[in-house]
Amino acid sequence: MSFELEKALYGGFNFAKSNYVLIWVNGFIAVCATVLASVTIIGLLVVPAIWAGFTESLLRIRRGEEVKMGVFFKAGFNQWGSFFILVLLLALGIIVGFALLIIPGIYLLVAWYFVLYLKIDNSEMSISDSFGKSMDLVTEAGWFKIFLFVLIINVPVTIADAFTFSLASIILFPFVAMMNVEAYMLVSDKRESQDDMIVDNTEANI
Repeated sequence: MSFELEKALYGGFNFAKSNYVLIWVNGFIAVCATVLASVTIIGLLVVPAIWAGFTESLLRIRRGEEVKMGVFFKAGFNQWGSFFILVLLLALGIIVGFALLIIPGIYLLVAWYFVLYLKIDNSEMSISDSFGKSMDLVTEAGWFKIFLFVLIINVPVTIADAFTFSLASIILFPFVAMMNVEAYMLVSDKRESQDDMIVDNTEANI
């Protein structure tokens, strides 16, 4: 594992810069789909699947795979039930943690930061294993490092939102999203594996 703040921030920034329009448009579509789905109670059940599909498209962008505008829902809806339960448990756990004098909530928020990415990336992984694996990855990377990363990518945007009527989030969310993806790739060692494959293919061609 080689989690470094600089790699997560700059790596995510560069991928977002190269795919800004695609990420922004797909994110806008996901927001619109969420608003429409939230009109009914039944529709709320599919909201986690919408964002799981969007997140899966970000992972494919990071890996250099083809992603089309508006075509990202399938991955989330293939396991919509699992994603709904996962997000429900994640939210309840963090809420209870914050209710217990805030500190436990902050700890769990960071420790479970990669739960959704893990489940999306490993469809065969159980929900409980996703929580456990996220805690393991955060512990190995360094809980405080991940905590600092979360602060760096969220606090400045939150402050900017206060002065721009949330315009900062609308403009910057592709960068924040890809920084999160890059952090996941680093803690899970999947960035290194892909980089090794690129090197191997280059050597083979030579």
